[in-house]
Amino acid sequence: LASWLQKPQIVFARTSPAQKLIIVSGCQKLGHVVAVTGDGVNDSPAIKKADIGIAMGITGSEVAKDAADMVLLSDDFSAIIIGVEEGRKLFDNFKKTIVYVLSSNISEWVPFVAFITLQFPLPLSSILILCVSIGTDLLPCLSFCHEDGELDIMARLPRQKWDHLVNGKLLTFSYLQNGLIQSLCGFLPYFVIMHDFGWDFWDLFYTSLRKGVSPAPNDVFDETLPNFGNSNAECQGNTLIAKNNGELRVPDWLYYSDMSVDLRLFLLRCNNGILERNILTTNCKVPQISPISGAPICYTTESLKYAQSGFFYGIVWGQVSNVVSLKTRFASIKHQGFKNFFTTFAIHFEICVMLLMAYCHPFNVVLGSRDNVWYHLGLHGLPFSMLQLIHNEIRKLLIREWPRPHPEKQNWFARNSLW
Repeated sequence: LASWLQKPQIVFARTSPAQKLIIVSGCQKLGHVVAVTGDGVNDSPAIKKADIGIAMGITGSEVAKDAADMVLLSDDFSAIIIGVEEGRKLFDNFKKTIVYVLSSNISEWVPFVAFITLQFPLPLSSILILCVSIGTDLLPCLSFCHEDGELDIMARLPRQKWDHLVNGKLLTFSYLQNGLIQSLCGFLPYFVIMHDFGWDFWDLFYTSLRKGVSPAPNDVFDETLPNFGNSNAECQGNTLIAKNNGELRVPDWLYYSDMSVDLRLFLLRCNNGILERNILTTNCKVPQISPISGAPICYTTESLKYAQSGFFYGIVWGQVSNVVSLKTRFASIKHQGFKNFFTTFAIHFEICVMLLMAYCHPFNVVLGSRDNVWYHLGLHGLPFSMLQLIHNEIRKLLIREWPRPHPEKQNWFARNSLW
């Protein structure tokens, strides 16, 4: 039987129910996915045994319908093709949704990993992570449910039995490719904003561990003075001590207690009994006043709030390119187009949310976002946003066009990068 079943075309006629079962089992042993159609009671054992049992809805018996996985209500075999196409579309859209969510998750937890390992001020606050997860992420993720099938969806080779919804290639692509690129969409605005508000890039590392002495409320930074204007700081040998009402501690980067304190006064250290600054700074490029602290932003912990907001805005631009690039798994975006109204609406919605969080004062107070100047609205992350889009288009082009070793086999790029 196995040798007969391996022929390109074969017809078995006048078979009994037992023989139908043998034929189905033989095909399954050869690794085929078997579909059986039928309408009578005699067909029900083979329908039940098959991977996909299909019964007729009009002429089919109740026994055959009960045994089947699919019932053709119109008894029209062309409905099977429509069903396969719809199934492939749903499978694709589920994968797109999973990749989108996992990619966004990476850009949310990488800042915490960087904060723990490199000890620079936390790039993204917990509240802004919630704003990503239940705010800007939600509608783009749901928009994939309404995405049309790709043009070549019925021209593809059938997927293998072991090709599950979530596999190693999907996780690798989500975490190590799209996720990391989307994280860079946030990190670059973060570091640019911190630099514009007077912080040196390299000296930011391990800043959150540095201790200093809190200055008096009326102290003003003066680089010409021995104590730099901090009346509470004093050296005893190489030991920094606090006098008067000062405290020897780490500045409060996350909350509001030090938001108007000039950290050039705060972060000092002793070197052979002489006070010196414990952090490098650059020139203040954005002389902006914070509406929350009422003080200049440069050299204060308030600059971190603006940098965290910039990180959030950069993630939004990364999400826009992510949802566009994930509209297709094989075809180019120019072939798929933007017919899905929900995707267009979702993109405009998350940009509107971003602008509300930036320039609506109640949002600034409640969520910790800030009114960044226009070029700090995550725009420095746009190069990585475009890189995400271009990277995916090139990857899909290679999957489609790279030569195959055999007409019934996928090429190298499809085998290794098609999630």
